[in-house]
Amino acid sequence: MLYQKPKGTRDTFGKELKRIEAVCRTARSFFEKNGYQEIQTPTFEYADLFIRSIGEHTDIVEKENYTFKIGKRVYMLRPEGTAPVLRAIIENKIPLPCRLLYIEPMYRKERPQKGRYREFLQIGIELIGEGEPMYDAEIIEQGKRFLESIGADGFTIEVNSIGCPNCRSLYKETLKDFLKPRTNKLCPNCIVRVDKNFLRIFDCKEEKCQKIYDAAPKITENLCDNCAQHYATVKGFLGKFGIKYTENKKLVRGLDYYTRTVFEFKHHLLGAQNTILAGGRYDLLMKELGDEDTPALGWAMGVDRMLITLPAEHPRVTERKKFFVATIGEGLITETTKLRNILQENNYVCIMGNPKDSIKRQLKKANRLHVDHTIIYGEDEARLKMCSIKNMESGKQEQIALIDFSDFLKKL
Repeated sequence: MLYQKPKGTRDTFGKELKRIEAVCRTARSFFEKNGYQEIQTPTFEYADLFIRSIGEHTDIVEKENYTFKIGKRVYMLRPEGTAPVLRAIIENKIPLPCRLLYIEPMYRKERPQKGRYREFLQIGIELIGEGEPMYDAEIIEQGKRFLESIGADGFTIEVNSIGCPNCRSLYKETLKDFLKPRTNKLCPNCIVRVDKNFLRIFDCKEEKCQKIYDAAPKITENLCDNCAQHYATVKGFLGKFGIKYTENKKLVRGLDYYTRTVFEFKHHLLGAQNTILAGGRYDLLMKELGDEDTPALGWAMGVDRMLITLPAEHPRVTERKKFFVATIGEGLITETTKLRNILQENNYVCIMGNPKDSIKRQLKKANRLHVDHTIIYGEDEARLKMCSIKNMESGKQEQIALIDFSDFLKKL
C-alpha cells in the first residue's frame, strides 16, 4: 500500500458514519429545545488563546497540541471547544446570558487508546452568564437526558467541588504539608505537578500514588463558606432533578480554568480511560480572556468514545430503501428518469443503471449494490405502460402500471 492514514486517525463510513450523524442530529434537536444555539469556531486559533485559558502546565499545552507557525504568529489546531467559544462571545459581543452548542472536531497529539483518536468529534454545551448553583445541576441533568435520548445506558455520574482560587491557595499548602514526608514515594510526574498544577496529582494512574492520595486531605473538606454553600446547593438540586450520583473527592479536571463544580459521566466498557462526558464551572475564564468577570459552565462529550458504549442498534439509524433502475435501451432513459425522480421525491435511494449495458450486467450491478428492489424498464414495459419490479431479497417480480407507481411506493 502506497499511502496510509496518519497514526491516531480513522476513516469513517457506512453505518458508523450514519450513527455519528444520528448522534449529531439528536444533539441539535435536543439542545435547541433546551434553548441552545449552535456555534462554529475556526479549526485553528492563535496559540496564546489556549495557553492562556487551558494553562501552560497542562498536558494539552505541554505535550498534546498541534502547533504551526506562519511568520511570527504561532497557531494551534483546536484541542478543546470552550476557549474558542468564549473568545467568539467576547469578539462578537454575543448578548448574555447565552446557551451555545458546538459539534466540532478537536485535535490532540496524545497516545491513541480505545475510542480515543488524535482527531476526534466533540459535542459540547456552554452556558454563559449564569452563576446560580441550580444551573450546575441543570447541565448535568441535560447531559443525562441527552445520553438517554441516544440510547446510552449503564453510565455513572461523579461530582466534586474544587473550590475557588482562595480555597485552593490554602488547600495547596495543606496538601504540600501532607505530601512533604511522602515525596520520595511519588512518581516523577506527580513530583512536578505538586508545584506546577497540584490538583492534577489526583489524576495520576500510578497505584502507589493513588494509595497516598486516598489518605490525603481533600479539597472538598477545605472549601471556603461560599464554595461549600454552592456545592451543597448543587447537590440539593441534583436530588430535586432525580439524578443519582457519587461524590468523588479526588475528581479534578485536567484544565486550569475550572472552579467549583466538576463532574464526569463514566462507563465501565471503556476500561481505565472511562470518561464519556465531563465538565463543570469556570467562572474565571472570561476575565482571563480579557472580558469582565462572568459566570460560566459547560461540558463536552467525545462522540467516538461514547459510541463504543452503545449497543449496535443505537442510536437508531433510519435506512432508506434502495432502488436500482435498469433501463433496457437508451431511448427509454427519459421515462426511467421520471421514475427515479418519483423515488427520490418519496425519500428513497435510487441508482440508475447504464442503458448501454445488458440487462444481465445491470442486474449484477444491482446485486453488488445490495439494493432492495430493481425496476426493469424495456420496450415491452414501455408498450404496456408498466414497469417490472423485482424484490432482490425474495426474487419475486411483479408488474406495476406506471399510473399506479406512486401508490405502490406508499404501500412499501
